[in-house]
Amino acid sequence: MGKTFLTQISIADNVIPVKVYVEKRQNTRASLGSKYVNLRIPQGLIFKPDVQKHLKWLEGWLKQVQDQKPQALYKYFNSRNYENGDIIRLYDIDYSIHISLDSEATLGKIKLLNKEIWITIPNNKEYDRQKLIKHLLIKGCQKFFKPRLSHRVLELNTKYFEKEISTIKLKYNKSNWGSCSSSKNLNFSVRLLLAPSEVIDYVIIHELTHLVEMNHSDRFWSIVSKIVPSYKESEKFLKMYNHSLDF
Repeated sequence: MGKTFLTQISIADNVIPVKVYVEKRQNTRASLGSKYVNLRIPQGLIFKPDVQKHLKWLEGWLKQVQDQKPQALYKYFNSRNYENGDIIRLYDIDYSIHISLDSEATLGKIKLLNKEIWITIPNNKEYDRQKLIKHLLIKGCQKFFKPRLSHRVLELNTKYFEKEISTIKLKYNKSNWGSCSSSKNLNFSVRLLLAPSEVIDYVIIHELTHLVEMNHSDRFWSIVSKIVPSYKESEKFLKMYNHSLDF
C-alpha cells in the first residue's frame, strides 16, 4: 500500500507546497496540481525510498518549468509576509508600510498618510497577524483608492463612450479583473491596483465597452482596439502575472 505526505520546496525564494505519493512504480514523475506540485516516487522493494534525492530531482524539474513558463508556478507561491518598512506599489506609486502592535487594541486599524500606510494590529499571538494585515490592506485599498478609480472610470467614459453608469464598485475578486452587468453596474477587483496604470486603464475600457456590447463579439474587440491599440499586451500581462497580483 502506498502512502502520501506533504512537504515543501524553495524555488527562487518562493516556497512551493509539494504532495509526495509513494507508490508501486518504476520511475519518478512530477505534475502541477491545483493546490500542490505532485511528486510520485517508487516505494522501493527492500529499502525505504530516498525522498531527499527525489526532492532534489523535483527542484531541478521545477527550475526548468520556471525558466520555460514562470507563470505556471505563481499559483503556488505563498502570500507575502508583510514587515515594517516594506514597500507596496499601488496605482504606480510606492507606499511604505508601517506596522505597529497595540496591546490594548482588539481590532486592526489602517490609515493612509501621503505615501505611507499605517497599520495597527492587536498584540495578540492567538491569531494570524499576516492574515489580518492582508485583510486590512484589502479593505483599506478599497476605501482609499475607490475615489481615484471612479474618477478615472468617469473620465474615460466621458471621453470615449458617454454612457450611463449605475454604480462603480471596488471588490476583492480573484475570478476576474472587472465586470459589467446588464444593469450598468461596473465592478473592479482591488487586485487590479497592483498592476501598472495602463493595464488598469485597459480593464476600465474593457468594461466600459460592455455598455455598448454585452459580449465579446468582433464589434466589441474592434471598439477596444481603437481606444487601446496595445490591449493584447495588457491581456498578456494579466494572464502572466495573475497569481502574483495579490495582497
